[in-house]
Amino acid sequence: MNPEFNQEERELIKLVGFFKKRAERMIEEKKVGEEYKQLIETCEKLVEQLHVHAKNREIVLGERQQLSNLVKDNARCPKCDSMDQLKMIGTDKNEQGWKSNKYKCRKCNIEFVWSAPNNPWDMIPYVENFIANLEKKLADEQPGELAVQETTRVIDQMKANVAKLKPVVEASDLDYAELEMRETEMANIIKQFKKTLMIEKIKMED
Repeated sequence: MNPEFNQEERELIKLVGFFKKRAERMIEEKKVGEEYKQLIETCEKLVEQLHVHAKNREIVLGERQQLSNLVKDNARCPKCDSMDQLKMIGTDKNEQGWKSNKYKCRKCNIEFVWSAPNNPWDMIPYVENFIANLEKKLADEQPGELAVQETTRVIDQMKANVAKLKPVVEASDLDYAELEMRETEMANIIKQFKKTLMIEKIKMED
């Protein structure tokens, strides 16, 4: 199955297909020199590169989408404390810049923004902030032994979850940054090569 190409890539592949057929026919008819064989080979290599790049883009963006879907809201209406009548109506950013889902409760006819972020990128600092507040609370309030044990267990669990999530998010960000660099490189190659093929196409039509 072919990967999904963007418009520029599709246009170039179409142009390569046209040029290749025309050039092969003209070589057969001895209307152009053997140097066109080299250009055909370059065309084929570029199309291969486009397939590899588009496939890689599909994988990176697909994995990023899966990662963003990791965070699931257990949102409840602040008025009726139910999740049965909730409809997600958008997203909102808080003062820290963290994105959260916005809901409407059909039962209570109110809109609200859920307190937790809706993505792993914002969830990491959110949980780290939550841990810091819990640790401060333990230090300031000095509760009983049972409360200390329970809070410490919760903190350890949260730290373990963040430790698992952080490298996954960082790896995804690295892949995405590399993809964006490659996108720019490929866009420049496509632009230059399209120009070359358009000139050759005009020569062939003369």
